[in-house]
Amino acid sequence: MVTKEGFIMNFKKNNNLIKGVHTVNSEPDTEESQKLIREKNILYFIREITKALVSSRSIEEMSKMVYTFLKGSYGDCTIGLAVNYPKEKKVSDCFFFENNERLDFEDILYSEGSASKLLKAVLNKKEYISGKKTRKGPSVFIGRVPSASFFAPLIIEKDVIGAFTFQIYERYTFSVEEIEVCRELIPFMTIALNNTLQNKKILMANKILERHSKYDDLTGIYNRRFFYESFHKIYRRSILESEKVFLFLMDLNNFKGVNDNFGHFVGDQALVGVAEILKKLFFNRGEVGRYGGDEFLCGIAKVSKKKVIELAEKIIDEIDNLNIHYNDSGGKVSISIGILELNSKKDLRDYFLQLDKNLYRAKNSMTKKIFIS
Repeated sequence: MVTKEGFIMNFKKNNNLIKGVHTVNSEPDTEESQKLIREKNILYFIREITKALVSSRSIEEMSKMVYTFLKGSYGDCTIGLAVNYPKEKKVSDCFFFENNERLDFEDILYSEGSASKLLKAVLNKKEYISGKKTRKGPSVFIGRVPSASFFAPLIIEKDVIGAFTFQIYERYTFSVEEIEVCRELIPFMTIALNNTLQNKKILMANKILERHSKYDDLTGIYNRRFFYESFHKIYRRSILESEKVFLFLMDLNNFKGVNDNFGHFVGDQALVGVAEILKKLFFNRGEVGRYGGDEFLCGIAKVSKKKVIELAEKIIDEIDNLNIHYNDSGGKVSISIGILELNSKKDLRDYFLQLDKNLYRAKNSMTKKIFIS
């Protein structure tokens, strides 16, 4: 997060921004008094926007503050923000504040550079000012066409991260004060936009990390650790409610031959196919996870032992229909399933010794490769 340090600016005393109060015949000059009041308001607003920046306000919140201030100070206006995406060669995430509402407008492609001064500000790293009498070609507007428009790039360490626009309706030209105030506000808008973009990157990275912490990268189902965490809640609740709950441990038979004879890519595709079958059969009924290698974990509750066996038989049939071959002679991969009914309040992991024994017995079975206890 970028802070306000180094960005609290000294307002310029030239360009008629800050003046003392002159008197004529000991009576205050009304125009100069009004300017002084407005200048004090500007300085106060700079302090407030600095506080807002330090409090991690988003670019939208900051833009609304700036819009409210500029409208209150200079009359009917619009401000707009856009984000630069140089890799995609476009300006996107564009929005205006107009008539106290947020309005979004479409992306602007770099190929449209000559059609938009907002985009030209990004590409050329320059300010642009236009009015009805000087404007040539289209620009970027929402709703009414403004009488005058100001466009400026938002730059961090020589990189243009976006653009800012200020547009008015009641006059054909900006006052010097309006432009200077916009220039004073632009560093704050730049920092706010940069902070917002960085926060989005952090949120995206956190989502990616969260996904990796929960899901198996290859198959997209739960990894072993998160399966324990997720199904443990179902298991505890089912035991308390005296509902039946079952745990499956499954292993693909002869799967090593798939990798050895056809390569790991084919083996990976086979594992994905098995995971898809399990997700389909357990959808809205239980949880599915990858135990490791070619072994899978599934859990289900509120179902009879008879239904559990029928489900296991369905799994075996569906895997058989995948036609996963482990050699050129037509040998097909099958699946063995050990099932254990959970009937105590001990930790879920404490069942795995018995569950593994059930799987071993299933693998040695001469019939349907299922063993349940």
